[in-house]
Amino acid sequence: MHIANTIPSMLPLLLVYVAEYTINQGVAPTLLFPISSSPFQHYRSFYPTYNTVYQVGVFLSRSSTPFFRVHHLYLPSLLQVVNLVILTLHALFNFIPNFYIVCVIIFWEGLLGGLVYVSTFAEITDNVPKVDREFSLGATSVSDSGGICLAGFLGMAFEVWLCNWQANHGRDFCKKL
Repeated sequence: MHIANTIPSMLPLLLVYVAEYTINQGVAPTLLFPISSSPFQHYRSFYPTYNTVYQVGVFLSRSSTPFFRVHHLYLPSLLQVVNLVILTLHALFNFIPNFYIVCVIIFWEGLLGGLVYVSTFAEITDNVPKVDREFSLGATSVSDSGGICLAGFLGMAFEVWLCNWQANHGRDFCKKL
């Protein structure tokens, strides 16, 4: 009975974390724009800025449970996959016109990730019988760690692949400091 109460919570959390951390670790380092059209003086400034924007989104959404709650966790998880696809396509085909639009998408990424995280554990607390709750909370927490680990491996391959693609197509920003 324990695992049957847990899997519906584990899958959306795993999915959102794989997509989210693949963006953070593999795609975001390649989301670069010409320095002349950005607020930065160095290419290395993009990534920490994206990370800060992402963390603000995560903070806000993880603080949102008293005001806003998601009960159907697959929708925001699938929206996170859409973010991964959009940002990967942009890294390949350079169609987003400026840095600020990427920041909005990354802020949205943080909102979705934090929302799924906090809502998952709130749903378990509210809906899993007390006798199974502790197991469900512990087992479900494996999903975020597993998703981050899997995304780390995917991200290593994504970053190299995307950077090489960009360099081979005339955008070598990722090869510069």
